[in-house]
Amino acid sequence: MESSGDSVDLVLVTRPAGFGMPTVCPACLPVYLYLRLAAVSFREQVSAVEPDSVDLPCVEYGENVGFSSENGGVIEFLRKEKIADLDADLSDSEKAELETCKAMMESWVADASAFEVWTRDNDRQCKVVYFSELPWGLVQALDWKQRLAVMQRLGITPENTVARSEELFRKASNAYSALSVLLSDRKFFFNNRPTSLDALVLGHLIFHLRVPFEISTLKGEILKYQNLVDYAESWGKQLLDKQAILANPAFRPKAPPSPPLRPTKLGSNEREEPAKKARSESDILLKKRAKYFLIAQFLAVLMYIFIAGYEVDDEDLDVDDD
Repeated sequence: MESSGDSVDLVLVTRPAGFGMPTVCPACLPVYLYLRLAAVSFREQVSAVEPDSVDLPCVEYGENVGFSSENGGVIEFLRKEKIADLDADLSDSEKAELETCKAMMESWVADASAFEVWTRDNDRQCKVVYFSELPWGLVQALDWKQRLAVMQRLGITPENTVARSEELFRKASNAYSALSVLLSDRKFFFNNRPTSLDALVLGHLIFHLRVPFEISTLKGEILKYQNLVDYAESWGKQLLDKQAILANPAFRPKAPPSPPLRPTKLGSNEREEPAKKARSESDILLKKRAKYFLIAQFLAVLMYIFIAGYEVDDEDLDVDDD
């Protein structure tokens, strides 16, 4: 990851690296690629706590912080703070088409991706993505909790798993087909220059092509479209490989503009308040680690009581039968 030195004010907080990627998180990688495509210099900070947080990725810019859970996410924060806006030069019709494609990526494709990541067959890879630096007991509890939440959000039950998964993968395949037609043989989707759609699509494609899932229906669907595969492999090397980044002047990182300074001049009737100490990402997230540990242990105890009680009931039934 490139940096312009101590003068860099922009910090990207992501989940840990893995499988040859600077961050293996499917939500963090598109933001990482967006900053690369915008040639903005930033410092990456890895957070291993709160693996199920909807706030990651987030960016720190001076005293301001943009979270992915906010309206528009990190990309909108970068635009409002005038750090980077890859879509600024698009025409109105192009912006409309871009938003349609992004909506398709953030619904159809994102749902299919979540199902594939959290399915039991890919349990090992999923734990590398989200829980690689947590203790074993905490991993088991958080994995169970998050897997249950994802399946509930997708409306998946033991009875409809097959039908629902087929529907999810069919919609994702339709999205790939539309993206393949839109991309054609160009370098980017619009005007031969990168946009937020490129960052979003590249993040998804690179993630599913590089993570060695035990079962990957989406990778098989992606491989049907050679132009999408070539697009992902080419830009993956240029944007994620340090030496390739330095060799390409178009994407050589530049320092972001300095954060706006707060006015320091006080009126005659104004009293100066003591400056608040800015809280770093680690301060914010580490304070919550104890809470998650306690929650995980509590869930583990409940699961143990439930399973143990179930086993006792079975033994009683066996005795009665005798």
